[in-house]
Amino acid sequence: MEMALLELVSALTYDWVQHYGGGLAPHAVCLLLEPAVILNEVVTNLGIAAAYFLIPFAILRFLKGAGGIMPFRSVLLMFFVFILSCGLGHLTHLVTLFVGGWTYWLHAGVMQVTMVASIGTALGLLRHGRAIGSLAVRLAQSHRPA
Repeated sequence: MEMALLELVSALTYDWVQHYGGGLAPHAVCLLLEPAVILNEVVTNLGIAAAYFLIPFAILRFLKGAGGIMPFRSVLLMFFVFILSCGLGHLTHLVTLFVGGWTYWLHAGVMQVTMVASIGTALGLLRHGRAIGSLAVRLAQSHRPA
């Protein structure tokens, strides 16, 4: 009975994908025998995405609290884009799990944005890393009790 149900779901999914999905099946088709793996994918990717979406808001709050005097604002903005795109990557991965077809291209586009943002963030940190570290040392020294 279980195998017949899986074959039915597989056949229906295949027909739907061929008609609407551009011929590419969702990842979940490969995981039909392992619902625990699908559940793990959903729970972990949603949790990670939620954290990635909260971090940029914390960065924005940090930037607003600092007013216009924030040094290395560009590096924080690069982090903002990088972390936000990481969260989108986890969400689009989930979409490919259940939809397939054109969503693989959506996920690929988000991953390309993430690549550019991560390279930009890394280069920004390489360029400004010593100055950021020096500023942190000066701030720590200025707040030490005499």
